[in-house]
This record gives sequence, structure tokens and C-alpha cells, in this order.
Amino acid sequence: MLSRIDENGILWVDAYNPSPNELSELTKEFSLPRPISDEISRPSFHPKAENYGNYLYLIFPLPIYDHSKEHHHSRELDIVIGEKLLLTVHYEPIEPIQKIFEKIQFDKRLRAEIFEKDSHGILYYIWGKIYDHLLNELDHIQKKIDRIEDRIFSIERKELIEEISLLRRDILDFSRSIRPHGMVMEEFTPIARATLGPDFIKGMRELSQSYRRIILLTENDKDSLEVLYDTYNALQSSRSTETVKIFTMLALLTFPLSLIASIFAINTVSRPIVGQPHDFWIIIGIMILVVFGMLLFFKSRKWI
Repeated sequence: MLSRIDENGILWVDAYNPSPNELSELTKEFSLPRPISDEISRPSFHPKAENYGNYLYLIFPLPIYDHSKEHHHSRELDIVIGEKLLLTVHYEPIEPIQKIFEKIQFDKRLRAEIFEKDSHGILYYIWGKIYDHLLNELDHIQKKIDRIEDRIFSIERKELIEEISLLRRDILDFSRSIRPHGMVMEEFTPIARATLGPDFIKGMRELSQSYRRIILLTENDKDSLEVLYDTYNALQSSRSTETVKIFTMLALLTFPLSLIASIFAINTVSRPIVGQPHDFWIIIGIMILVVFGMLLFFKSRKWI
């Protein structure tokens, strides 16, 4: 599907899951170089920045949240930049692109501002808004981490390990998608300096700062999840140790009681205490003294 915004002779074409016929029409209409038309005909997932004379070509992987699977999934965005043309191609829905397109389409003032001179202003605006969207996504991830942190010391934490594991995978997928942007920026900066002028290079510095901020927040989230994962395992291990300790103490306490009961149950001619007045209570008293003595011993050794 092809969607267009045309303003001041500058055109943005967004191609979502384009058919071969639509791609052929775009190639003919804008005289796209063969390498570009080949690249946009299928997802490649190899980030790059290349100069083809009249056109610059970028491939971005973007971490986009999949609401059905509740985690981020890498999706490719191809961008072709001409003097009066910006072409975006993607084969899966990319939420920030859809929102940006709709906003520009219905906001005349914003459209006039962005489409003032050339396609470079559109590129800078889209790039910046994508990074703003990713920063908002990281805010949502941080809120999930905070909720896990609040619950990790509570009694009910059985489902936490699954939540932590899913969130670890989510932030890992996010990181894998965003890290190649550094390489794309590194390759694109000298191309932009030679073709797009100093104003765009100034904007690239701002985009680079946003990228570094995203990377920093991503690393912080990864570190926080690792700490929470280790803390959860430590708490579970401590809880298991305490359970084993309790059962061990019970076994140690019941063994002498069973032994005493067995001794007095031996059928012999002479059995001290047995048969004497209050013999039952005397035996019970002996058992209580033994248990009390063992508890004092355990406490002196700091086992309980």
C-alpha cells in the first residue's frame, strides 16, 4: 500500500508491504537505481547507509512492541532520500511511522514547516520522532522493572521468575535492534556531510545524543534485570535452605523421642520407671527435657 504526502513540491511516500507492481511503479516514477530497487523488494535486516548519487539509502532495524506477544520485535525500515523525495518502505506495521504520517497529514502548519525546503527536514523529523518513541518504550520497560522490584521481597512471588525472564528477553531484543543504529550513523555522517549540508550535520549530532541516551537506558535496564534475577534466585535459594533446615531440625528432635519411646517399650523383666506411679508423665517429662536440652544446644550453636 502506497501513501503520499505532497507539499511545496516535496513528496513523502510511505510504502507498507508494497506489491511487486507498486515497487515497479516507484522504481520507474523516481528512476531508482537498480541496487535500491532490489533492496526494497524484500526485507534484508542488514543495516546500512549508502550513497547512490541522486539518492541516499538507509536500512534501520527498529524494536517495535508487538501487543499480541507482549514483547519487542525487530522490524526493518528502509529509507530512500532524494532532493525532493523521501521514500519509506516497510513490510510490517511500524507504529511510530504510522503516527508520524497521520500527524503530518492532518497538521497543515507542521506539514508546511517540515516540507519547507527539501526532503532532509522530513528525514530529520521522522528520525527524531522514532527515537522519542523508543525512549517512551524504555519508560514502559522501566515501569515494569519497578513493579517487579516492589514485588520481589513480597511473599507471593511465584510468577516473578517468568516475568523477569520475559522482560530480560524483551530488553535483549530491544538492544539487538537499536545497537546497529550506531553503525548506520557512523556510515551516514560522512555521506550527509558531503551531500546534505551543515544544518543536517547539526541535527545528526542531536540524533546521536538521543541514540546514546537510548543505549545508556537500555544498558541500565539490562543491569537492573540481572540484579533482580540474581536477587530472586538468592531469595529462592535462601527460602529452600530454610525449609530444609526446618525439616532437618524436626528430624533431629523426633529421633531421640522415638528412641526413648522404643527403649521404654522393650519387653524385659526389669523396666525402670515403667509400672511405677505416674510412669507415663515421668516418661513425657524426660522427653520434654531432652527436647528442651536439644533446643538450647541448637541455639548455642546458632543453628536456630
